[in-house]
Parts: sequence; structure tokens; C-alpha cells
Amino acid sequence: MRQILPTRSDEPIYWLMFGTGGMVAAWILPAILVIFIVAGICPPDADSGLLSFAQVSGILGNWFLALVLFGVVFILSFYSLHRMYHSTHDFNLHSKIFWFICYGAAAAISFIDLGLQLLSYVELF
Repeated sequence: MRQILPTRSDEPIYWLMFGTGGMVAAWILPAILVIFIVAGICPPDADSGLLSFAQVSGILGNWFLALVLFGVVFILSFYSLHRMYHSTHDFNLHSKIFWFICYGAAAAISFIDLGLQLLSYVELF
């Protein structure tokens, strides 16, 4: 009797990134927002807080923090668009085009973020 082997799927990688995005959305992003709000980056005018725009620009000019910010944006964009992709199944839209739209948009957001960070890092912005 011939044994049928199960096919391998790339779905666990997507679910790992989805779970990571949920954790980042629930824990990391609010912590980042609270830190910047408490530090005074969001007063009515951006120069009267504890941190001015130049100071925040200097902080985010650090390569490690830029890498962390890229990771947060990448994971959050993937998380949200993965959720949107699976929401299309709730509306009985099972076309492959939605896969390309959602994951392509997540990749585009990530590459745009990376490009903007590289531009600000080399001070061309």
C-alpha cells in the first residue's frame, strides 16, 4: 500500500508573524506611544514639549532604533493586512488577487518605511 505524504505549507510562518504582530500591537506600540506622549512629543505645538522635533529626529537617527522602528512597522503592517486578507474569506471572497493585494501592500509599506528611514539616516530628507 502506497503511503501519501502530507504536503508542506508555508502557513506556520505567516501565523508566527501574525502572532508577533498581535503581540506588538498589544504591548509594544502602546508602550512606545506612552513614552512619547509622556516625554511631550504631542503637545499643541511640537516645540514646547520636553522633546523638540530636532531631539526626536536625533534619537530616531540612531541605527539601532531605526531598525527597531522598521521592525515594528513591518510586523504591524503584516499583522493588519493579514487580518484583512482573512476577513475577505468572511465575505466569501476567495480569489487569489486578494492575497497579492494584501501581502503586496504589506511589503510596499515596509519598503517605503525602509526607504524613508534610509533617507533620514543619511540626512537627505
